[in-house]
Amino acid sequence: MTQVNQDLQFSVSLYDCEEGDCVKIELLDDQGTVIMLSPQQARAFASELIQTVYRAEVKNSLNKKKQAAPVKKTERAIDRYGSQPHPA
Repeated sequence: MTQVNQDLQFSVSLYDCEEGDCVKIELLDDQGTVIMLSPQQARAFASELIQTVYRAEVKNSLNKKKQAAPVKKTERAIDRYGSQPHPA
């Protein structure tokens, strides 16, 4: 599987290791970074990534709701009708 967008390109594939099939993540950047993970490491990495993305989405959603919420303006009756007593 390869993910391509403006900011990041990467490739995820399997490779043979002592434990059987392992996971190879290649970041297609200037450095040519490659991460080799055992199945257990890949599972832990994926779990942490999912949890972190979830927290980011929740935080972003809450921030959007705060920005979109209309500011309620309260008006005191004394400001609207003045401070003079009502003639009887």
